[in-house]
Order: sequence, then C-alpha cells, then structure tokens
Amino acid sequence: MTDTSSAADYRDYLHRYGLKNTRHRQLILQLLLASEGVLTAEDIYQQLCEQGTEINFSTVYRILENFTQKGLTEKSFLADAHKYGFVLHALGHRHRLICLRCHRIVEVDHCPIADFEEQLADKTEFSIVGHNLEWYGYCPECRKQK
Repeated sequence: MTDTSSAADYRDYLHRYGLKNTRHRQLILQLLLASEGVLTAEDIYQQLCEQGTEINFSTVYRILENFTQKGLTEKSFLADAHKYGFVLHALGHRHRLICLRCHRIVEVDHCPIADFEEQLADKTEFSIVGHNLEWYGYCPECRKQK
C-alpha cells in the first residue's frame, strides 16, 4: 500500500488478519506501513497526537498487542530504550540489524545461520520451521552523533 491508499485498502488489509476495521487501527496501520524502522507505542501515540487524533495511550498499546497476536506485527525489545517496538510482520524468516537509537532497520539479504540451523535440527531431531534473528547496535549516523 502507498501513502495514497484508501480506507478500503486498509479495511481489506485488516480483514486479512481477522481484525475489525476501526479508524484508530487504520491510522496505526498507516504509520507502521510508512515507517522504515521499529516504532514504540509511545512513538505512535505521539505521532497520532501531533496529527490531531484523539486517542488514549492505552488504546494504542492495546491495538499494537492485538496486531501482534494476530500476526500483523512483530514485537522486538529495544534494550537501549527499555521498551518494546513494533514492526509489520514479513513473511518467511528475516534477519535484521536494529539501531538502538533511531530504531532504523536494515534487512540482511542472506541467511547467515542456515548451516547452523540444519546442524541443530539434525542434532536435536527438532523440526525447525523458521527463525528470526536480530542484531542490535548503532547505525553509522547515530554513531557519528554519539
């Protein structure tokens, strides 16, 4: 979806994940789609308030938790901020670098642990169906500012 997506597009997107269409859910989904990084509930709440949306922080958090339960978002712990951040769920497994300061995400194109996963499955006789791998640190721009 693009920034010019209609309310019907957001409604269809929410419906695919078994979620009812509400104005607040649409607004939060729009912010997540436009983001290039992880957003905390506080980030989203602040952006919505700056746009003139009347919403409680608890409503934002509840919607994000519901999105995560339904598989629309993934929740990541941002150790430096001591908070959780949310990002839209991508199909398949993913590997990413997350900046602890600006929360920017850099996707890693290849799977650096494919061989390890295969060895682990053989050793444990566990049927591994996927994984997510995140590295935390500081992007080049934030390192310059530090």
